[in-house]
Amino acid sequence: MKISKETKNAEWFLIYTKAKEEKRAKKNLENQGFATYLPMIAYEKMDQSKSISLETMFPRYLFIKINLERDNWTHIKSTRGVSHLIVFGQKLATIPHQVMKFLRTKTDENDIFRQEITRREFQKGEKVIIKNGILKGQEAIFSSKKSKERVTVLLRLMNHLTIAEISVSSIGQKEIIETFKL
Repeated sequence: MKISKETKNAEWFLIYTKAKEEKRAKKNLENQGFATYLPMIAYEKMDQSKSISLETMFPRYLFIKINLERDNWTHIKSTRGVSHLIVFGQKLATIPHQVMKFLRTKTDENDIFRQEITRREFQKGEKVIIKNGILKGQEAIFSSKKSKERVTVLLRLMNHLTIAEISVSSIGQKEIIETFKL
């Protein structure tokens, strides 16, 4: 976040950006000397790649700090990436300082909220999706653990409930993802 020359008496406002141009708007506004805040969410993709993906926390929205009396903010609307400032009636929408403070406590120094993923073994009765093998993609109900490497699950095959014994690696572990909550 780049700090504007005069932040005393400045307020946080909300900008609506052009589609998928939040980062562009942020960069261009910071080049004009404005303080901005674009919170992002980092999450691990659930596919085989286990890669990390970054997405904006509030798509098409960007926070900007403006001193309405001192900053030259009339050019904001014509900044590349910006659609318009959010207004309610005839007044710019002000974001309370406590809201901004709360958001900042949820993000790191790079304005990124990192989702925590905890993993644990499945419990009896929980739904599982079989990840590999002949039953890949099939939904089942976890029944029990037979050994370190084998589990039993209950599946529906051809309209009949069937108990199957499969490898632990076929279901992996239950992933519990901490989501962002306001």
